Amino acid sequence: MFVVFDTRKPLSEKRYFKTKAGAKRATTCANRNAGKLIYNFVEASCFYEKYEAGTKTVRSLMTGKEVIIPKDTPRCCDPSTETFWSM
Repeated sequence: MFVVFDTRKPLSEKRYFKTKAGAKRATTCANRNAGKLIYNFVEASCFYEKYEAGTKTVRSLMTGKEVIIPKDTPRCCDPSTETFWSM
């Protein structure tokens, strides 16, 4: 598994690919569209060693209990948001 990410904000903008060739092609296209070299790719295990996301504590809207989630959790998967409970 490979991760293509924005080097300016690696934890917020990333995409996953099964093959190295797919990740390399996506990186090349993304850099071409951006007009400069801001995207890169690495193996997923190396990515998570270098860019550790960590965790945060949020309060669930429905239960009121505190829940520990990864910092890079999207809003749709965060139990402290209305979006999570309306899906």
